[in-house]
Amino acid sequence: MNIAFLQFREKLFPLGMFSTEHIRLYFSDFNTDNLLYWQKKGYIIKLRNKWYCFKEFAENVDSRLLIANQVYAPSYISHQEALMFYGLIPEHIVNSTSVTTKKTAAFEILGRTYRYYSVKRELFFGYKLIDVSICGVTRKLHIAEKEKALLDVLYFYSFYKTIEDMENLRLNEFIMEREFDWEKMDEYGRRFNSKTLYTKIHLLKKLYHND
Repeated sequence: MNIAFLQFREKLFPLGMFSTEHIRLYFSDFNTDNLLYWQKKGYIIKLRNKWYCFKEFAENVDSRLLIANQVYAPSYISHQEALMFYGLIPEHIVNSTSVTTKKTAAFEILGRTYRYYSVKRELFFGYKLIDVSICGVTRKLHIAEKEKALLDVLYFYSFYKTIEDMENLRLNEFIMEREFDWEKMDEYGRRFNSKTLYTKIHLLKKLYHND
């Protein structure tokens, strides 16, 4: 590795993934031709337009979470990927799903599809910051709370209509009965102002919540 790359790596490695804007903050006269050269050498990987990462970052299993947050912001991880994160569903989710206030979009990055569903600003809530360690560096990312992740699924996917449909979600019964915050579910559900959604919440309660 040449000296220029080692200096570049020293400054930007703590970010894990970085944009051309990040580069300019550290190297105002940076020659972007270096990026193509370092890609050919295998030192860095292009994720999408203007976004790159170091190869070690791409090899880390949790890198997908930070990629989801960073390449299309503001956004937070939700839907089945968040449900899997909390152990609410048994499936291993290959692709990534997030919620954003920007336009609905999808990107193919490192063999995964990163999909973003657009919501109005008043529905962009119910997420939290968590710490994730990637390549020895702790970074923060936005992910839906489990109650909001489930609401997002029911809100965006119209085919969940009946109690049988709810059963087909195969939600973890222990978590739903012992750890799920139903008061929060009700509070968040009301903010959607959707009778259809609240009917779905009622069906979930029949399955998992005994008042």
